[in-house]
Amino acid sequence: MYISNQTIQNAVELIINTRDFCGNEKQAIKDFCAEEKIADWKKVYAIANFRANATWNQFKKDAGVNPKYIF
Repeated sequence: MYISNQTIQNAVELIINTRDFCGNEKQAIKDFCAEEKIADWKKVYAIANFRANATWNQFKKDAGVNPKYIF
């Protein structure tokens, strides 16, 4: 199943926003995929979560977090 880069980018932004508010990332992606009529939410989550982690870690670096706390 093909998942567009735009869909993944939207999912990454959703994960980042959900983390910012300490929400449930998986549920947010499930709901997003249901709205977009994407059956394989787990695939979307796996790809987007990997990219979101990289972005989140860069945010921590930019904020001056001690590197031992950045995974």
